[in-house]
Amino acid sequence: METKRILDEKTWEQFVLAQVPHTPFLQSWAWGEFQEAMGCLLYRLGLLDAGRLVGGAQALVGSRKLGKFVYVPHGPLLCQGLGGQFVPILESLKRVAREEKADYLRVEPMWERGDAREELLCQAGFRPALVPSQAGGTTLLLDLRRSEDELLMGMRKTTRYLVKKAREMGVVVERTKDLEELEAFHQLMEETKRRQRFSPHSRRYHQLQFETLAPRGMGELYLAKYEGNVLAVAVIISYGDTASYLLGASLRSEVPASYLLQWEAIRQAKESGRDLYDFWGIAPTDDPCHPWHGYSLFKKGFGGYPLSYTGAWDFPITARYWAVAAKEWWWKHHRHL
Repeated sequence: METKRILDEKTWEQFVLAQVPHTPFLQSWAWGEFQEAMGCLLYRLGLLDAGRLVGGAQALVGSRKLGKFVYVPHGPLLCQGLGGQFVPILESLKRVAREEKADYLRVEPMWERGDAREELLCQAGFRPALVPSQAGGTTLLLDLRRSEDELLMGMRKTTRYLVKKAREMGVVVERTKDLEELEAFHQLMEETKRRQRFSPHSRRYHQLQFETLAPRGMGELYLAKYEGNVLAVAVIISYGDTASYLLGASLRSEVPASYLLQWEAIRQAKESGRDLYDFWGIAPTDDPCHPWHGYSLFKKGFGGYPLSYTGAWDFPITARYWAVAAKEWWWKHHRHL
């Protein structure tokens, strides 16, 4: 087997889309294009067996205040039955990180926590990172292969009632790829930011993300309107067998618009032939003091089952990495995560 950079979109997409169940859009060609637009350098490394792509890693090279990194979100990927071939990809990633003079290499495979392959990471010199990043932690998955009636009955009783109430009140949910409609998302995100006191990605980040993914049919905006006013918005990413609730924002209101919006996104993902709906992150426990408890409770009302990933693993390269680790340790404890 050999590893080399993959420069052909069709070859890469055929490989990534074959990763089921739960196809990782963070390894898609389009997500890489978005990251390049944000200023990251991109490597798509492939593991080839007799010319056939059987493994790969889309790696992003970027910088933060404390150091330079190479990051592989929801990867590396391998065809089933090739777990032992994980090491060559890791070694190729290490070479890239050293050539780019990075301070550390971070990978986040789509494995469940406790997967036996974690031992391969340990043997290769990786250590668990102290905080989850955009692809780590625990998520909630909903099986869309069930009937609509089964999905409704799988909801918490209160959630099902609020979906019905929103519909009876006249809430309308619209689905669009129109870039002009993204302004409503930006406005509600600012309101949500003030209310919940969190720091989302920049307006430019959200704008470029949608501009890149929407024309490819991967990104869609859902808007819940009541009497002509937008009360809730969500960005849904559809890729392979999975639709993901990536972003959401809303106004504080007595009208339960967010509940109907979420149900319509689920229902339309099912109609589009997706097998899974990913709520994209929940608190790892039911601790009411956890900062993510509120929106986790909202998401869990729709049913589904939790999936805890193995999380991020770091390969330190320079001494500066330890300043990164210390800062992340402080952030984790400061946020009570």
